[in-house]
Amino acid sequence: MKAIMRRILALAGILFACVAALPIAAQDISDTSIPLDESQLFGGDKDIVQVIDTDVASKSVIELVADTKTYPVFLVEGSGSVGMEGSIYPLGAGAGENTFVDGSVKLNNFLLTFLPNAAMTFGLSASGILQSAGDQELAAGLTTDVRASEFSRFYASGIFKYKYNAGTDATSSAFALDEIFLDTAIDRKVFFRMGKQRISWGVGTWYQPADVLSLAAIDLDDPTAAREGPFAFKIDIPFGLNHATTYVTPPTTEGDIHVALAQRVDLVVGGFELSLGGFARSDMAAKPRLMFMFTGTLGNFDLYGENVAAWGSDRTYVRVKSGGSYETYTIDNLLVFQSTVGAKYSWSNSEGLSLSAHLQGYYNGTGYADSTILLDSGAKAALNTSPSYTASDSKEAGMFYLAGNGSLSLDFGADETSSTITFGGSARYNFSDNSLSATPSLGLDLGSSRDFSLTLSAATSLGEVGSEYAKDGNKVTPKIAVKALKDLTASVSVPILMGADYAPDKVDVDFSLLWNVLSFD
Repeated sequence: MKAIMRRILALAGILFACVAALPIAAQDISDTSIPLDESQLFGGDKDIVQVIDTDVASKSVIELVADTKTYPVFLVEGSGSVGMEGSIYPLGAGAGENTFVDGSVKLNNFLLTFLPNAAMTFGLSASGILQSAGDQELAAGLTTDVRASEFSRFYASGIFKYKYNAGTDATSSAFALDEIFLDTAIDRKVFFRMGKQRISWGVGTWYQPADVLSLAAIDLDDPTAAREGPFAFKIDIPFGLNHATTYVTPPTTEGDIHVALAQRVDLVVGGFELSLGGFARSDMAAKPRLMFMFTGTLGNFDLYGENVAAWGSDRTYVRVKSGGSYETYTIDNLLVFQSTVGAKYSWSNSEGLSLSAHLQGYYNGTGYADSTILLDSGAKAALNTSPSYTASDSKEAGMFYLAGNGSLSLDFGADETSSTITFGGSARYNFSDNSLSATPSLGLDLGSSRDFSLTLSAATSLGEVGSEYAKDGNKVTPKIAVKALKDLTASVSVPILMGADYAPDKVDVDFSLLWNVLSFD
């Protein structure tokens, strides 16, 4: 907690220097009758909104209405289920991998929200699992959102995680502060946020080279998931439809006196939003860079892109010396480029047929043309003995990438028999180590209430053991999942680990049967 206070005090000390550097030509939005989109200014959790019936919306003119909630308000969401889970190892079981069946009780995304009045929101979330063998996992989160006025706000959220392994009698627990910040504004012209906050500058989906401020990498299996951000002081100045934003991040360790500065300007030009940005750190621990981003539409396509030019690379590299040994090196005082572009397309007709596709390519000038060098034990040893090397230097280490997903679905039947069949899939490929991850799927939903659903999938990874998208080497996991009567779910998956010749080396069968006994909507 002391470290948190030190960072907040450091941010407050930076405030005066930043205010002095503000542009003076900010938009005059002192007319309080003109609403502002605070999500554009600050971001954050979604507001609680009144749900409008889509059938009514398609036939009527919808008008915004004043908040009519009667306070205090309690909202409860989530579900709880009971059942059993287990695994069978018919081939290649390792030490400690024995056939088992466990009973389990699960708490799924339970959320209690309390609104004592229109200016305050408090949330308590919980997820967990208790197994009959004694294993336990629990995650509990707390959120506080308090507004003193229209643009003065305090927000904090954190999560506590606990895990107990009955087999080893080992426990682990940790608390993580997600966000804690203060918002304020001057005359509805200049907006400030100070504290630990999420920041996402990139516009890409799977790859975001322009996002230099987030502290966590993108989860490629869930690329839209929130990521940890830094302690920072943010200044946002809207002018017309445009924005000028400045971030200053203070020292994060004892004895560190260096700060980082990031500046971004977003401009709306026709049907596109263009963003120009720059980043620098006083000690050059992170290399300075310039960024250009864009989003917009062209015909039926949604387009986006990011381009980055950095003066050097933050990565520590390894290469083969003469004689076959390895040495590490860095790239300094040299322009290094990164670029990504993506396109989304969707189409549907009145017969219930719809198509969607999304593709993103990425050139990573900070990566290796042949990143298989990172799989060599000698290269790993050289990197691990380098004082400048960090684990992140070996992540996203390829030079050329491609990722995408798509789906083709058909709605058929009418009223109570309305149903949907969907063919879909996602894939990503690293050209620098020839690793592939792909998951084709087939889904069937029956009935207007979706009382029955069936999903077939086959998560597949191909490549050398340890490669970026095939950590376990060649592996395929066929899976069937069934949901019936809304509350009963069953699944069976069969992970098959294969050798270089694609012959099975290990097979295991995982299964679960769960009954949803508690549900809050």
